[in-house]
Amino acid sequence: VKVETEDKFEWIGGSSIGGGTFWGLGALLTKTKKFDELLQLASKGQHTNVDMLVRDIYGGAYQTLGLSGNLIASSFGKSATVDKDFSKEDMAKSLLHMISNDIGQLACLHAKLHNLDKIYFGGFFIRGHPVTMRTITYSINFFSKGEVQALFLRHEGYLGAIGAFLKGAEQDNPN
Repeated sequence: VKVETEDKFEWIGGSSIGGGTFWGLGALLTKTKKFDELLQLASKGQHTNVDMLVRDIYGGAYQTLGLSGNLIASSFGKSATVDKDFSKEDMAKSLLHMISNDIGQLACLHAKLHNLDKIYFGGFFIRGHPVTMRTITYSINFFSKGEVQALFLRHEGYLGAIGAFLKGAEQDNPN
């Protein structure tokens, strides 16, 4: 939602890929049904065991395009070519990076399209989790080349209730 004033705001886009996708795919991959447990697994994992990096393809950085060797070229890419079982932690971390990078790239594209330099994040995926805030911040910095700032709401779990309260108060007292 792009907000200009209290009365001027518009929905500018979004994606079905987010916290629910992380939770659902994470449950399928790890058999972990609780969101916080999935994030705990991700915080202990090493995504480079599962993700194919630029260095895995080119032996290092791809200088012509300015791509670091540590950049993810394909989320879960090693699972197609490496014959081994991956740990739940590593798969959860790979999934976290995949979702965060998608969120970050899409948010940056919308920010650039609308000349915005700040993006505020809230919701169940964020919910004060340092690991999700770190990965989204990294993604925003990468895709915006440092021109867009990722900011995270505190107590965002109450936003819906506050909005409903304010809407009810507005209807009770239209002046």
